[in-house]
Amino acid sequence: MPEFVRLSQSHEDYLEAIYKLSLDSDGQVKSIDLAHELDVSKASVNKALNVLKEHGYVEQSHYGKIHLTKEGELYGESMLERHSLLSSFLIDQLGVSNEVAAKEACQMEHAISEDTMQKWLEYLRRCQDCEFHRVGNLELSDFDDDTREEED
Repeated sequence: MPEFVRLSQSHEDYLEAIYKLSLDSDGQVKSIDLAHELDVSKASVNKALNVLKEHGYVEQSHYGKIHLTKEGELYGESMLERHSLLSSFLIDQLGVSNEVAAKEACQMEHAISEDTMQKWLEYLRRCQDCEFHRVGNLELSDFDDDTREEED
């Protein structure tokens, strides 16, 4: 993950949700859709968006659709990747239920350092005995910073 000014868990959840919703749209997200995704009020969405705007992660015209800046897109993508990796690992390797894995992966994705995350990925890449080579629809190589930089 590129270096970002780390946000609170709540604000990272907003970025992750905006990124996820933007994948299914034209890259722009409605506030009401974000409120439904996170099960929060529109007032909470507006408050969080102000913080994300201040950090330069999102842009939104007055009551218009939300779209991520390039930095916001990278941050949101990295949070979704972390969540996907952790959730899949908990389900596929440890046998945790989907519901518990989703909840705990959400907590873990915010607590784990970038250094630890990269070391975990390195371990999984060289793990000979495990069959954990896919994370949802992603290959472990999708988490490789060198590969991502070449695509840009």
